[in-house]
Amino acid sequence: MATDGLPATAPTLADQVSRLYDLIAGYHATQLIEIARELGVWEALTSSPGLTSERLATGIGTDRFYTDVLCRTAFSFGLLERQDAGWRMAPHFDQILGEPGSSFYLARAARVHMVVGEDYRDYVRHFRAGTIRSYQEHDEVFMREVAAALKTLPRIFVDVVLPRLPGLNTRLQDGGRLLDVGCGGGWALVQIAEQFPATSCVGIDVEPHSIELARQLIAERELTDRCQARVQRVDELDEGEAYDLATSFLVVHEIAPGAKPAAFAAVARALKPGGSFLVFDEAYPETDTALQTMPARFAALAQWYEVTWGNVVDTRTQLHALCQGAGLQVTEETTFSRFTILVAEKV
Repeated sequence: MATDGLPATAPTLADQVSRLYDLIAGYHATQLIEIARELGVWEALTSSPGLTSERLATGIGTDRFYTDVLCRTAFSFGLLERQDAGWRMAPHFDQILGEPGSSFYLARAARVHMVVGEDYRDYVRHFRAGTIRSYQEHDEVFMREVAAALKTLPRIFVDVVLPRLPGLNTRLQDGGRLLDVGCGGGWALVQIAEQFPATSCVGIDVEPHSIELARQLIAERELTDRCQARVQRVDELDEGEAYDLATSFLVVHEIAPGAKPAAFAAVARALKPGGSFLVFDEAYPETDTALQTMPARFAALAQWYEVTWGNVVDTRTQLHALCQGAGLQVTEETTFSRFTILVAEKV
């Protein structure tokens, strides 16, 4: 029987060596996922299940032996399954890796983590000096990669999470003005506006490159009559009771810890009486069991790879406290994978 969170039988030295290599293997699997995406492997096997390594190589223009090694390695990680003499995507990975139009398409997740991982080169220096390099200090290429990787998140919210929040769903269907705090590349703005034609959207962000991406996207989707994006800090909002709804996708943990109460208060002031604030964010695990268990463990990992940006991932309890301190009462709540989703109403 397990005690104190430890297994009943202690692992052997060999077990721990194997575990170390299993952890390191994740780095190489990340590389494989992105290389296969760039080569077109996932889409090819999604559209034509059962391709042999040879036929796949011919179709995408790659070396047969290299391609066979890639497929066998992907099989070893559970991304592919065998189909007779060929290969097919493992269950649901066709949607996740092979269908760009899917709500769950996350094939660029590996690439963005490779880009984020470039910061590790400076971790030793930052740890010794206690210094940071904020998200906003990264270059335009970094901003574009993050925007591209996160564009699926609002689609998952609209298609999967929103039906679990009937009050918020009704509010969006009824229409009104929406404020997206930390809008980034603008994907939440356009996807919400397209799904709910009675809603107009305003996005704010402190990062100029991201706002430029958002404006380009709004123009491409021909939504300039209902969407706008502007460079602005959330605590600079001076529009009292101007919005029916405010949203925030993976932004709260990026606000400086000391500035979070003021940010929530500014959002509350911008909301009309009865208006709601949607918080969709990481929530740091609150128990040792959660800290060691997926998907909550990945929220802890997010704190690790963003620690030198100066970010602090709040627990669910802390998110509730921030809402309460701003005069916002949580009325709906759900989860999706590692994310906590709160809807808090202005009281």
